[in-house]
Amino acid sequence: MNKKRKIYTAILYTLLIASIVLLVVQNVSGFTGFATEGSTYSNVSIQKYLAINFGNDLANGIYFGNVATLPATNVNATHNYDGASNATNYYLTVSTDSNSQVDFCIKANTGLTSAALDVIGLGNETYATNYTSSDLTNPPLSDQLPMNTTYKKAATGIGVGQTDYWRFWLDIPAGQASGDYNNTVSFKGVTFGNIC
Repeated sequence: MNKKRKIYTAILYTLLIASIVLLVVQNVSGFTGFATEGSTYSNVSIQKYLAINFGNDLANGIYFGNVATLPATNVNATHNYDGASNATNYYLTVSTDSNSQVDFCIKANTGLTSAALDVIGLGNETYATNYTSSDLTNPPLSDQLPMNTTYKKAATGIGVGQTDYWRFWLDIPAGQASGDYNNTVSFKGVTFGNIC
């Protein structure tokens, strides 16, 4: 039995020494400064953001003043030509904190209406726009379009920080009843290429 015991002991010592050697060999790479490497994905989604600012005169309203003689054609809104170099003071600006070009849309809720419910037809109130600069000839009367009760795209591709200038005119037919007439004109900015 002694001989068997010596063989088992020799086998155990051999296994023990082999295990220690294997542990040392396996961890040698950890002591030599080897590096491991891996990869992963990085992702972000930036949403389109836009903000628009009304110029002061546009924010205060579109006024056509007092009209004494009818019919009257292409009555200028009060701030159509009172800027530097006869520029219009009606404008919208795409805010510099936006990150997208803007298309502008416009509509009116109804024709200009008096307290007595007399109406100047909506087609008589017109506008011109889509100019990023303004002077005596821009935006021109020749580009005028009639108002509508649904949003219509009026200006496209106005860049971040750019200003879009507008002019407004009114035709008043003969025989229109006297009175103060009002309506609400709304503007909407949408991301370039989107529908109103």
